[in-house]
Amino acid sequence: MSRKGLFWVAFALAAASMVSLVFGISLQSKNIRSYIAAHYQEYSRDAGGTRYLCTGAPSEVADTLADYQSPAAQADDAGTEYLRYDDAIVSVGKDGTHPCSIRVEDLAAGYNHGAFVFLGPGFYPGSPASGSGGSTGGPGGTK
Repeated sequence: MSRKGLFWVAFALAAASMVSLVFGISLQSKNIRSYIAAHYQEYSRDAGGTRYLCTGAPSEVADTLADYQSPAAQADDAGTEYLRYDDAIVSVGKDGTHPCSIRVEDLAAGYNHGAFVFLGPGFYPGSPASGSGGSTGGPGGTK
């Protein structure tokens, strides 16, 4: 191959690597907190977390959030959907007079103290994907 041809190959490889880099960075920049803040209206904030108004069924809103950024764990309890991310617990359900509310709280706010243990694996520190003896490790489990 000629010297000119090698320069074109090098240029093409450099351009492909730049496109791959930009694509990779765009995939890594997903942040559930930013997404919720940009797409839903905040109506309450306290020391434990922030609440946002949503419309539709809580399960559909939770699915939308999970489609945007996959949670590490997902569970539901009594009509409320819970999504666990690396740094946050997102709960979607009814809140007083609001039929659909999203609550975003720091993972350390209740997670490290076992506040979400009733949700089973993935919501309690140290819980494996399944408990010992085939049990979930949640309420009534053998853990």
